[in-house]
Amino acid sequence: MRVVRFLLVTVVVLVALALGAGWYLTRREPVPEVSDYALDMSEIRKLAGASAGALPERVNHEQIGVGLLPKGAVFAGESLSERQPMSHGAYQVVYADGTFAMIDSAFDAAMLHTMNPEAEFSESAWTAIQRGLGAAKVVVITHEHADHIGGIARFAEPDKLVGRVQLSEEQLGSKRWLAEAAFPESLEKGMTPLRYERYHVVAPGIVVIKAPGHTPGSQMVFVKLANGKELLFLGDVAWHMSQIRELWYRPRLVTWLFLGENRAQVMAEFRTLHDLISRDSVQLVVSHDTDQRRELIAAGVLGEQFQF
Repeated sequence: MRVVRFLLVTVVVLVALALGAGWYLTRREPVPEVSDYALDMSEIRKLAGASAGALPERVNHEQIGVGLLPKGAVFAGESLSERQPMSHGAYQVVYADGTFAMIDSAFDAAMLHTMNPEAEFSESAWTAIQRGLGAAKVVVITHEHADHIGGIARFAEPDKLVGRVQLSEEQLGSKRWLAEAAFPESLEKGMTPLRYERYHVVAPGIVVIKAPGHTPGSQMVFVKLANGKELLFLGDVAWHMSQIRELWYRPRLVTWLFLGENRAQVMAEFRTLHDLISRDSVQLVVSHDTDQRRELIAAGVLGEQFQF
């Protein structure tokens, strides 16, 4: 009888622990009121306008597909059975003379279907992104995950990207993520790492900004256009603009077990960006937000396709 009682108690304790762990790993966590992540917009704007050459005229986006994640993986505490759409693509920053820079490079059909077997893949968007990589005067990535660097990894002639693709020292040092994207060894060895402290100008009107946390090499990209509009590309600091507006971070289950994020760093960035939108006119752009992409295209902030 004592053995049965002991077993029952043990089962109850284990179930309670499992439920407690599940709650802890999936619940919504408050973002700190004070952030130690600084964004000096005056300095960033000064740098954006300091480089010789005209500012870019427009920004376009190619979407290779829309994947699905459990909503509770994007917004902590939400349902894990409901699905959240995730846009995948790349940006083209175009100058008046027809030259352009690129931000991110998406990934190919095989990588998309590994994540979401049923997702539709746009061959035309993929072709445009690959064509863009071949012609861009500079290419930067927001971070080293395969859905952002995969297009570079799959480029048919990687040696031709040397000198134009600029990866930071931290991005090139992320061997796990480069390996997952099957990043070409010849391209990796041929590149000179981009080294900078906080901000760095990569082209007229384009400034990269260190924002580690999601990955060691995560960075944001500020773009100042000739018409005065300013955009701040967040990469994967957040996956949906509502995360920044509502300070609604991803759950521990995702950041600890799958992404290996530094939660303290990302939550500090959440607070800084949340405070920024209440006092600054810069347009934050989130990589995977299908709702925001539709709104920005309708407003003329983004073009729906690359232009050559």
